[in-house]
Amino acid sequence: MKRAILSFVSALCAAAFAQLQQPNSIKTVHGRGRNADYRTAVYEALVQAASQVQGVSLQDSRDAFMDSSAQLRKTKTGETDVSEIRESLKQSVSAKTKGRVLSYEITEERFDSELNIWIVELDAKVPGQYVVGQHPDSRRRLVVMPFRSLTKSVSVYGQEVGIDPSCEEFARRLNENMAQTRRFTMLDREFNAETQAELGRLNLENASAGDFGRFQQLLVTDYMVIGTVKFYNSPVPVQNQYTGVTTVPDGPFVEIGYKVVLVPTSQLKWAGTVVVPYSAIAGGPIDIALSGAYAAAADEVCHEIIDNIHPPRITAKTASELVLNQGGKNFAPGLILDVFRQGKAITDVSSGETLGAPEELIARIRITRVTPKMSYAVVVEGAPIDQIEIGAVVRRSQAGEAAGEESGATSPVQVSPGGTVTPPWKK
Repeated sequence: MKRAILSFVSALCAAAFAQLQQPNSIKTVHGRGRNADYRTAVYEALVQAASQVQGVSLQDSRDAFMDSSAQLRKTKTGETDVSEIRESLKQSVSAKTKGRVLSYEITEERFDSELNIWIVELDAKVPGQYVVGQHPDSRRRLVVMPFRSLTKSVSVYGQEVGIDPSCEEFARRLNENMAQTRRFTMLDREFNAETQAELGRLNLENASAGDFGRFQQLLVTDYMVIGTVKFYNSPVPVQNQYTGVTTVPDGPFVEIGYKVVLVPTSQLKWAGTVVVPYSAIAGGPIDIALSGAYAAAADEVCHEIIDNIHPPRITAKTASELVLNQGGKNFAPGLILDVFRQGKAITDVSSGETLGAPEELIARIRITRVTPKMSYAVVVEGAPIDQIEIGAVVRRSQAGEAAGEESGATSPVQVSPGGTVTPPWKK
């Protein structure tokens, strides 16, 4: 009997939870309006109610809402009679607000003779927020803008090649890399015109209430990545006068200067410069060389941003593997990473600003397999798995993409019998 009751209660809870998760569930919200005109007071109360759920304005519905055939009348006592206009507004509210308010009930209304205004309070039924996948507020938002080119052309293999002034290919590659990290809610600006054209359909007469629930998902970014791209002419081959052998000296090929700006305050959160040497892209056709330079630069910029703003962390572990909360194209089997234990946050004694937490190198790990959302790794040096805490920070290692028995490299981390780690700089 108890099991039956528990099963019934669980089913009710599951049904209730599922109902709460419905993307277009109807919500009842309270609104308050104040104005000398009764219609305007009701309208302002509806605007306040709708904005709590959808964050949108009803301004484009104002004229239709205010245009009512019902007229204000005087009663025998000389007071204003709003009964007809009240019913007229209620009957057509959904159509006049284009489905952003489905219906409403006035909970209180009165005319303040001293202030000469109407005060209206109401409960409005508004289409709830429409969310596709993960809630957009669970991550910080980021947009990568097209980078500006500081060079109009570049000499590659002795041939002059024009450079895109907006360097859209680099921005596109960086967008892809940042999206693969799943650390941010990525916003698109490349096809902004197409997005705006689709949103324009909300003005059509047959737009449904659910469509306006979707409209509120148009997000404004938290972070913006901006910067410049500078190309250098490929080095001139040099012939050795003694051996007759011709070689191409190495040097910078593309230099990326980037900034991460917190848009609401224009605060510069991070800035850096990434240089891709000519040796990294030498050989092959010119278009492949340019594409390779963009790809290498985008990889490095993405790693720097993530390492400094949202570094990967250990999110779970098994008896033999650690699980990282990042996967996709940014990680690959064989990649070597360092694991750090974080201490207590440090506060600047002068400014009071939190400087972050000190980090202690405790282990080095190697990625063994990668999924779109997670990566799996084994410990190659340092603390064993049972001593690595969930939440530990992971950063790229200076050891490269192969270590231990695979590369024959010597260990840069020494472990004492007690399990403590001696970092390379303390040897």
